[in-house]
Amino acid sequence: MGILGYLTAAEVEPSLFIGAAMSTDSFGLPVEFRYTEPVRATTLQRILYGNALHRYLCREVIASTLLQAMETRPEVWIVQDEVLLEPLEAMRAPVVMLFTTEMAPMTDLGSTMPTGEDEMLVQLSLAGAPVRVRFGNKDAALQRQALEVLTAAARTMDVLEPLSRLQQAVRAVQEEQEAA
Repeated sequence: MGILGYLTAAEVEPSLFIGAAMSTDSFGLPVEFRYTEPVRATTLQRILYGNALHRYLCREVIASTLLQAMETRPEVWIVQDEVLLEPLEAMRAPVVMLFTTEMAPMTDLGSTMPTGEDEMLVQLSLAGAPVRVRFGNKDAALQRQALEVLTAAARTMDVLEPLSRLQQAVRAVQEEQEAA
């Protein structure tokens, strides 16, 4: 069974950024977890990078650092921010964003329905609503790989649930830093 990777990098308060990456097995159990110490943007960085600061710190500083530190190589990366959707070289796997929907369930686990360019609905639970999947990779083979891994994992876990654990872990890191 495949290894899934979850990645987040976010501005948790003005000019303060934290990121985390977690890989799980096909049951959702953590295989590896990494996080960054909080990164505070300096006044000079805010001036020089302007509107590109968020993208630069999340992608080039936080995500790149986390991905290089990860020892496991997930078969698909699930990210929470648009700036992370475009694959980074260190990912070496398809990248997707997952969104919940309120739609009626589709016929079978793994059923798909295209919804736009690089997006589709996928049934990733036996009875729940389909999930909207946005692909970061334009390559059809990588998109199929992502769907195969997600569908296989959906047989034994809720593929969205580790994202909430990752968000909680980032908040815990931030709280520990503030208490120190």
